[in-house]
Amino acid sequence: MNRVSIRMCALASALCATFALCAQEEGTEAQSKDNAAATAEGAATDGIDPALVQAATAKPKAKFFHELVRLAMADADVMVRLPNRQDFQAAVERKFYPNGSVFRVTGKSAEFEFGKDAVLKVDGDAEFSTASADISAQPRTVIPVRGSFTVSLPRTLPTGLFSVAYPNFTVKDLAGESKHELVPSGDGDEAVVHVITGMLALEGPHYTIARMSAADRIRIRTTGDKLFTSLRGEAGDYKVSLDQGTTSYKDPITGEVKKQDRRLDFGLTPQCAIKIFRKRSAVGGRVAVSVMTFDPAGEMRNRFTFAEGTASVNFGEEVVRIQDNSFKTEKKQAAKKAGEEAQAGGGEAAASGEGESASGSGESSSSGESASGSGESSSSGGESSGGSNGGFGDGM
Repeated sequence: MNRVSIRMCALASALCATFALCAQEEGTEAQSKDNAAATAEGAATDGIDPALVQAATAKPKAKFFHELVRLAMADADVMVRLPNRQDFQAAVERKFYPNGSVFRVTGKSAEFEFGKDAVLKVDGDAEFSTASADISAQPRTVIPVRGSFTVSLPRTLPTGLFSVAYPNFTVKDLAGESKHELVPSGDGDEAVVHVITGMLALEGPHYTIARMSAADRIRIRTTGDKLFTSLRGEAGDYKVSLDQGTTSYKDPITGEVKKQDRRLDFGLTPQCAIKIFRKRSAVGGRVAVSVMTFDPAGEMRNRFTFAEGTASVNFGEEVVRIQDNSFKTEKKQAAKKAGEEAQAGGGEAAASGEGESASGSGESSSSGESASGSGESSSSGGESSGGSNGGFGDGM
């Protein structure tokens, strides 16, 4: 029995040694193949731009948009003008259209699909275009002409991929859902940007908004010559960074005169306002800018004036308390008007009541005196007439 056990142990040891030797040989062979492949790959990419090699071997990035824009649904008449074309033609539902097309919607609503989770829904009559872009390019830009629409995007959409280019400012870094409205007028336009969920940023001449979050809403008016801009807060609380021009200062250590750009952060809440006036110089074409901020009561909080691109023309902060009545709400104006009408109506009612009381008193006196006798009746009649005249005068 002991001999059998010894023989079995010896046989098992021999088999284990054989398997270990085979595994070692396979490992050495696999390592040799890997080394050879790496050498071949290095030889194949030798002399090629490393950036191209990295781009070719990198993992594909997340794709948020289609190559083209698709009319997903139309409960209205939708016309499209293709790039490099002059005429509009009827758009076909569920068909893709190239970037750079112009869409005109007449009716209830229509939905345009930029990606699986990127949708633009038009409410009512509207017109917009999409910026021309390469098929492989990720960023997408919508250019509104008129009307209102809602943009729905993934909440996790990276910055720089979707923007709305209004005529006088740009909404960028959109993520989530937001509503946009543009109303052209005879002298400029008025736009409303409302964040429903998610966030966005906004940038215009001489002002920027780094972040607007859910429930924030702003109204922006701009004249056709672009020389006046009005920003008014309608909902939420967010910071507007205002350009204060360029100033110069002397470095205390080196004595060198240096320039720096200055900015003012102003909190825009409901009924707060910002007014930006611009004027282009007839000589040199330099633009002079004057900025004023107002609190909800209409009182001026900041005022500064500067010329673009020069530190020699910068008047800095000029604080002057001025009442601005142009930004009073329509609700307050209506309440004031109703109060004035009610007060005027009350005054007329009181005057009418006093006239009737005086007239009644005169008639009573006339009646009493007529009963005193015929001799006094004539006198009574005269007094009665006088009393009646007195009552009419009071009524007036």
